[in-house]
Amino acid sequence: MFADFADMSTRSEHHRAELLADAENFRLARLVRKATRSRRREMPQSDPPQPGPAPRNDHAERRYAVSR
Repeated sequence: MFADFADMSTRSEHHRAELLADAENFRLARLVRKATRSRRREMPQSDPPQPGPAPRNDHAERRYAVSR
């Protein structure tokens, strides 16, 4: 049985490079998730905006025609 060692060596190096790239991608993704979580914890949670005071209607009696 004849084996092309040059081809096998090239394929194994390519496969090794792919595995290293996948491992690096996984490592970077974990770092990003960790940084995102820590940033969320650092940012203060603000209360939802409260509605302002209701507009006052001092002239409610002038709104409707009322006989006096």
